[in-house]
Amino acid sequence: MTSIDILSDISSGPRLQILHSLKGNSLKAIEISKKTNSSIQALSRHIDKLVESKLIEKTPDGKYKISTIGKIALSQIPFFEFLSKNKEYFETHDFTGIPDHLISRIGELANCKLEPDFMKSLQRARQFCIDAEKFIFAATCTMPMEIYDILLEKRKDFQWINICGTNTIVAKGFSEYKARKEFLKKHDQKLLQEKIVKRIPIVCGVSEKGCQLLFSNKESGQIDGKGVFFGTDEKSLQWCRDLFDYYYSMSEIHDFKLIEK
Repeated sequence: MTSIDILSDISSGPRLQILHSLKGNSLKAIEISKKTNSSIQALSRHIDKLVESKLIEKTPDGKYKISTIGKIALSQIPFFEFLSKNKEYFETHDFTGIPDHLISRIGELANCKLEPDFMKSLQRARQFCIDAEKFIFAATCTMPMEIYDILLEKRKDFQWINICGTNTIVAKGFSEYKARKEFLKKHDQKLLQEKIVKRIPIVCGVSEKGCQLLFSNKESGQIDGKGVFFGTDEKSLQWCRDLFDYYYSMSEIHDFKLIEK
């Protein structure tokens, strides 16, 4: 059985329903029909196909249970759901800057919502910063000066770690921006870290309350602001935290002045 066979076998809606109904359960055919709201006759050939494909198993007492292969196949469904739900966005964006081990876990972002409107995404990104109470960890190829105005309002034990690339561009006057200088002066250096890596083609921010993510444009290799993903569920936050940690582990460049344009 190849990966194509598995995808074919679970591409059917009824078969996927059967797999979901057996997640954590061992059920007889009549029980599966009740959980999926389908007739035994309609389910019979799908059950047989799933058994033949070794995605489910029949137990000696006549019940069906999901197999090891079935569990793994089912766990990958969010991967395809995320790509399918956002296929128009990924016609113009890709996974540049995302390591392979996180691409394989992209389904963990399945509950993230894409905000395609530019002004609304800016408002939500600002609100993301305001709502954070304990920390913000960010890996970014852009840095709005306004964030330092927001950070100045945070409590003294607020933790801010920001990772930029040598390709990161900031607005003119960034280094002399009053709120930034005031923040750097007031903040405990143990809680404040600014790191530089060779290149960052994405924007990823995560706090204890939410995350935001911008993928790279296929043509430019940089973010374009045409859609921002926002999430609040545990899996999305962990995925973004792991992406942040990936860039944090590569930060070795020191004394680099960000490009002001």
